[in-house]
Amino acid sequence: MTAPFDAVVPFTPPPQGDGKAAERFFMDKCGLWKRNEGSTSLWLAAPFEVIADVRDTDNETWGRLLQFHDRDGVIHEEIIPSRHLIGDGVAAREQLAHAGLMLNAVPAARQAFIEYLNLCNPALRVRTVTHIGWHRIGGRRVFVLPQLTFGETNERVMLQAEERSPHTFHQSGTLAEWQTEIGMRLIGNSRLVFAASTALAAPLLGLLDAESCGFNLKGHSRLGKSTALRIAAGICGGTPENGANGFVRQWRATDNGMEGIATAHCDCLLPMDELGQMDPHAIGDVVYGLANGMGKLRASRTGAARRVQRWRVLLLSTGEDGIAERNAEVGKRTRAGQEVRLIDVPSDAGCGMGIFEHLHGASSAGELAEWLNAATRKTYGAPLRTFLKHLLQHLEQDEAGFLTDLHQRRNRILAAVLPADADGQVRSVAASFALVALAGERAAEAGIMPWPPADAIDAAQACLNAWLSERGTSGAREDMQAIVTLRDFLQRNGSSRFEVWHDPLSLEQSTQEQLQAPPVEHIRTINRAGWRRWQRAEDGSGCWYYYLTSDGMHEALRGLNLRAAVKLLQRHGYLQPPDKQGKTSHTVSVPGHGKTRLYCVTASIMLAGDGLV
Repeated sequence: MTAPFDAVVPFTPPPQGDGKAAERFFMDKCGLWKRNEGSTSLWLAAPFEVIADVRDTDNETWGRLLQFHDRDGVIHEEIIPSRHLIGDGVAAREQLAHAGLMLNAVPAARQAFIEYLNLCNPALRVRTVTHIGWHRIGGRRVFVLPQLTFGETNERVMLQAEERSPHTFHQSGTLAEWQTEIGMRLIGNSRLVFAASTALAAPLLGLLDAESCGFNLKGHSRLGKSTALRIAAGICGGTPENGANGFVRQWRATDNGMEGIATAHCDCLLPMDELGQMDPHAIGDVVYGLANGMGKLRASRTGAARRVQRWRVLLLSTGEDGIAERNAEVGKRTRAGQEVRLIDVPSDAGCGMGIFEHLHGASSAGELAEWLNAATRKTYGAPLRTFLKHLLQHLEQDEAGFLTDLHQRRNRILAAVLPADADGQVRSVAASFALVALAGERAAEAGIMPWPPADAIDAAQACLNAWLSERGTSGAREDMQAIVTLRDFLQRNGSSRFEVWHDPLSLEQSTQEQLQAPPVEHIRTINRAGWRRWQRAEDGSGCWYYYLTSDGMHEALRGLNLRAAVKLLQRHGYLQPPDKQGKTSHTVSVPGHGKTRLYCVTASIMLAGDGLV
């Protein structure tokens, strides 16, 4: 067979190993040929080079690294797993053909091509990893992106994901262009500075052994939430087709899809647009899964456990509602753990301009948003790369000292922003804000971000204060839930579930006269949860006290830890304290029903608001 075309690019012959490949095959400007005794050589493929053998950090998953030019002259590098070089090699050929390498399709050429790949013995070795982010190779830290590795090692490191998909970590423009067109316009806007800092905080998770966390910019439409998300996304990357918006992901995805997305953003920002697209039945589990950093355990075709996907991500989301509102849509209770893993940050900065506080010469918030959106379509990706180089430079100089400095800086910021009476949950949330502030401060000191270093801390403090204001307390969320849940149960059921406690006639008349009691009600109670009794409150006024049966209290506090909730209610004076035997319920005599053990709820619970703990 004659050569099908003349090669249009230069080619360096591959190492020939022990000579067997050289004896039976040869490469020229037209590609790879197999020598046939007494007949014309058989053309197998367009020119390519077998550069190296590859293997993972456990010295498994071996393969061959090939480099070639496609017909447009674009360079490709493809890792062919060794398992695909056994048998007919159809998987290897499909992969190379998909990448643009021309191959001879006749059966003899197919088998000869796989034979050649097996005979080659390249001298170089390449180490592969299965996900982007931080890795330790040869005792040194490296940060791997889809087509780029930061950090110095004694061998090349490449990404080899199980299922490869188009990456979005592209770069357009320089850091200086990003600072001029975008960065300068973030100054003075707390939500924008905070959003930008989250993009640089993600790589710090692995350095500080911090858990994955997330923030949800919450508020009604047209506040500028999507603009903030694009700015944060554009710090990390984008695509030529959509600019920074190409880096943004959507909440509308399956559980398996979410695991793949999280792995593809390991140790990086995961920007998710419009929380309202997520199925409210699944949102709680998805938030837990993203924060816990581990995928589901699955079986392989043989029944053995497959490798579990792992990741660390810093999530930045947008949504008109928060996780509590989404759970409420389907009648699910929001757990405190969900709220500290996906933290709702009110996007309205309170200046009448939505997410903006300073317009930097724009005539309106809309005009500034349009300018920033247009800029993020053209300029993206440079700040993260520069920040990673900054981190690796300090890690290579003095890793232990640099990590100690990062820990101390974060603790200093945490002490500054943390409320004095903060509960452990609030401390956990404040630590996430402190991590973001640390990234923004560090990047400003390095000249990557154009704002003063203190601005990053001020922005994180403003967003934390907005979260605390909406939450209503710096105490534990379960404390609020116990009080509000019991109060709402009493208000919702009232006379329909609580029978009126009728005292003896003389006492009842006297009580009504003294306390101006309402008329005695004669309402049929269905599925009684307890009784309600008109009594004198501490201020001398008359009001209803509620006495719940054990079953009634269990129903009222369903979904909460009953023992812990009762102790909390007693500690705040909403339930009568334990009796002399230490029991939380009391033995009382109800007219017409005899003695029974009941929980006595004081009238003050009706005045308990969401933020009165």
